[in-house]
Amino acid sequence: MPLREWDPMRVGRVVAALADGEHDPQQSLCAASARVVGVSHAGVLLMLRGRALGTVCVSDPVAKAVEDAQYTSGEGPCVDAYRTQLPVFAPDLADPSVTQWAGFRHGALAAGVRAAFGFPIWVGTVCIGALDLYQDAAGGLTEEQCADALVVASVAGRTVLGWQSVAGSGSLAWQLEHVPADRAVVHQAAGMASVQASVSVEDAMLLLRAYAFAEDRPISAVATDVVTRRLRFD
Repeated sequence: MPLREWDPMRVGRVVAALADGEHDPQQSLCAASARVVGVSHAGVLLMLRGRALGTVCVSDPVAKAVEDAQYTSGEGPCVDAYRTQLPVFAPDLADPSVTQWAGFRHGALAAGVRAAFGFPIWVGTVCIGALDLYQDAAGGLTEEQCADALVVASVAGRTVLGWQSVAGSGSLAWQLEHVPADRAVVHQAAGMASVQASVSVEDAMLLLRAYAFAEDRPISAVATDVVTRRLRFD
């Protein structure tokens, strides 16, 4: 639904909250998102053609740990929100009846998060990622929280677009420069592992994720070991 169709008072409140923090716009974007919706933590993930490009921001170290778990496992409610282009709700990650996202749930629970929610971020008719919301306690979102989250996701998308719109032609907005850099080492490691194990790059990425999960380490740390030749997949 276009932003203009939302309740003007709700939109105004969200925009005002997200406008704080000019000196640290990325962290402010996520901290304000969590505060507006009334959840413990938040993150914004950019995706392209089904692949995570990187995390734009996190509200705090706990959110970073969960975002790392999501990228390491390549799964989770926020990834599903992008793929299905619909909100995804996981009100109790410790529920034994929940069988999907084993890697993500392991990392999220280890970080102290019990509930996770993903809302697709739209720029016009294009979905560019997901707003990730996390709760330290199990439980769902109220209708009011869901309504706020949908507006926050829309405003977050416009915020990211606004950052990029003032960047020079062919360059990346300074607020987004860290996004590809954070994941570049993983893609480099996947290429090296592909050659070492004589498998496709896609299968090499699965190897990296499986190894990271088995060793209970972030995939970025495993990738760094591969790139620096401390780990091989012969």
